[in-house]
Amino acid sequence: MNFEFDDTRKAIPQGDVYLIPIKAIPAEVLSNPVNPENGQYIITHSETGHHHVVMERPTVKMFKGMDIFRDFLNVEGDPVDLVHLREHHTHAPQTVAPGAYLVQRQGAYTPQGWERARD
Repeated sequence: MNFEFDDTRKAIPQGDVYLIPIKAIPAEVLSNPVNPENGQYIITHSETGHHHVVMERPTVKMFKGMDIFRDFLNVEGDPVDLVHLREHHTHAPQTVAPGAYLVQRQGAYTPQGWERARD
């Protein structure tokens, strides 16, 4: 899968996920959209329900990436907030400027192999 990093914008960290600016969403994933759940795109799931999300709107799209650790997010028009759905010990909301992003999730090694980090 080919994509170029966009070093004119800064990466956006929040907990165990990073949004890394790229120049464009790879053509290979445009046919694999992620469906929003309850009006939100879940950027990374939490087994306790404290997901990291952005709100659904026509100018925000998410696409399945190449594995469980990486997806893609495209924001057009106005910025959108990346929000952590937890009332205590929460990560501060982050503003996501328009553009394309690689969604990079933290991994953890287990005896069964690599899996997403858990909170």
